[in-house]
Amino acid sequence: MDKIKLILTIIVVILASLGLFVAIGLIYSLVFYAFVIAVVGLGGYVALKLFFGKPEEKQLQAPDPKKQLEKVQRLLDEYKGK
Repeated sequence: MDKIKLILTIIVVILASLGLFVAIGLIYSLVFYAFVIAVVGLGGYVALKLFFGKPEEKQLQAPDPKKQLEKVQRLLDEYKGK
């Protein structure tokens, strides 16, 4: 009877250790996939903000001829005043 109990105890210890390894593996894989999903999500967020965000204020625009003419007119008036 003692030999059967010893064998059953050894089997229980082996199965419990395997179950522990399975639990640790599941937790590790869940953390890993959460990290991968977070990195992909962050990349997607940055890409959306980069490509579809508002254009920057510092973009070059075509010069307005009316404003340039007024500026030249003011400069001419200043030179005439001297």
